[in-house]
Amino acid sequence: MDTAFIRSSYIAAVFTGVEARYGITLNDLSIPEALFEERMALIPFSEASKWFTQLEVLTGEADYMVKIQQYLDISTLEIPGNWFLSAPDLAMCFRRINIGICSFHSGASYYAQQSGNILKWCYNNPYAKDRARSHDSLRVAITLFNAIKYFAGADYTIKKLRLSGPPIKQKETEAIFGCPVSWNAPQTELWISVDDLITSSPMDYFSSNTITTSVSLAQLEKYLNMPQPTDLPKVLYEMVNYARYYSLPTVVSVASLFGVSRQQLQRRLQKIGFSFTYLSGYILCNQAIKYMLEGKEIAEIAQRLGYANAHSFSRSFARFRKQTPTQYMSKINRQNKKPL
Repeated sequence: MDTAFIRSSYIAAVFTGVEARYGITLNDLSIPEALFEERMALIPFSEASKWFTQLEVLTGEADYMVKIQQYLDISTLEIPGNWFLSAPDLAMCFRRINIGICSFHSGASYYAQQSGNILKWCYNNPYAKDRARSHDSLRVAITLFNAIKYFAGADYTIKKLRLSGPPIKQKETEAIFGCPVSWNAPQTELWISVDDLITSSPMDYFSSNTITTSVSLAQLEKYLNMPQPTDLPKVLYEMVNYARYYSLPTVVSVASLFGVSRQQLQRRLQKIGFSFTYLSGYILCNQAIKYMLEGKEIAEIAQRLGYANAHSFSRSFARFRKQTPTQYMSKINRQNKKPL
């Protein structure tokens, strides 16, 4: 039950690209649109891996990530002031991505390795397996390469590229990076000159006003709400929360996401003192309150949480909060109207 998560905003660009180039939609992969409407939604990386492999089949092209390279841009992430790229040079951008991307992807690491005058920008994701490992490695390599070109220019090429997973169309891949590419590496590595880190700056940085970025407490909470893969209670919470995008979570549907049997999941829950009915009801109740604070109506909340109707949602909510959703929303509205 060791599970990594990735935010919908971090892979949304892939689906934007394949729809623009191939006409393939989320519906073709049986993915609920609501999952990508909520840009900070957490997706089990095992699900993303499955989709990456399915896209190779649906597009009929192993190198579909190469074909949609212009869409794989770090600026598509939901972060105020385009924080990753609003830096004076590539070195600062490099550090921001390495430090900040953990808020969008757990279980993976982004870091630097230096060898003489060569700096290797590394990405290691042990949760990407088999063919999906190739697609994920290529996705991240292109995304980081586009960040480099934002500072170093569109014609910039790197020294060498190492990718994880089985090879995908060698010539086409080498053409976009302008360097030798090797596959089946333990991790993804983009090799660049150390000098390029401090000499590269975006053309419009010094001509624009100084960028100030403020993050509300609600936004900050969302960024920090990223469970570590071995944090079982938090992983369980987020897996149930993910399952409700498809329908009301059940012990069978959640066990399937973990790749375990129903009995195995129930035994794990018993060890930490929960029943599935209580856990799922508690999680959905908490998510309902978040939606209320965003101003959503009860009927919409019920639908988003997977309930058959608003009445079923109201009964479940009342069991945990000892009041109906309507009563709870009235309390929220009264508090919001209080003078400062």
